[in-house]
Amino acid sequence: MLPAFSLAPEASLSASAYRAFEAAWAARDPDLLPAGVARWHFLQWLAGQGFLLHGSAQANLTRFEPRTPHDLSADDFSKRTGVFAASDGLWAMMYALRDRVRTARMLNMAVQVRQEGGWSPTGYFLSLAPRRPLHLGGPALLVPGWVYVLPRTGFEPMPPYDWPGLGRVREPHWVSAQAAVPLLRVPVGPADFPLPVHTHDAATVDARAHANPWGFPWGVGEGT
Repeated sequence: MLPAFSLAPEASLSASAYRAFEAAWAARDPDLLPAGVARWHFLQWLAGQGFLLHGSAQANLTRFEPRTPHDLSADDFSKRTGVFAASDGLWAMMYALRDRVRTARMLNMAVQVRQEGGWSPTGYFLSLAPRRPLHLGGPALLVPGWVYVLPRTGFEPMPPYDWPGLGRVREPHWVSAQAAVPLLRVPVGPADFPLPVHTHDAATVDARAHANPWGFPWGVGEGT
């Protein structure tokens, strides 16, 4: 795993928390989620049940239409026109929590590396590029948002691929060429996100990405 990546915190939830997850899902009511349990746990539980997740700043979406994203990564999958979703709650939260008013760009990833005997734990990375110089840390550029729960029907996963210098990797990245209708929306806030949030200069990273497409995260979070 690359040094700048972080792992999700280890957590041991009670049986009552999982019963609350089941009740909230059955009722399609996030208000039934247990107090004091960060929402990312519920989202990871949903992903474990086979659902996909899509983060957004918009609160009232009832249908997702295919679109072509702005993407700096080297793979073609991430540049396809479609509805994108994740089988990972923390990755989806990055899209939900980004302050689009104060940030010009987001640099993020969730990835596993093939190891002997299976796949590594998922490594995460998130950095935000302010629209103008701000004396703020990355977490201050997060705002409340929403994670939408989608069925897997019509979606296809991103195939594993070879990352030069890192090996065989896979991302919890899915796409559908067709529109998708959400099953539930879950409100999330900055306090629910347990991972580091870096900052970077958008123009600098864009230039580094064009020069070296496989250089992610292009010095961000690595002391350069």
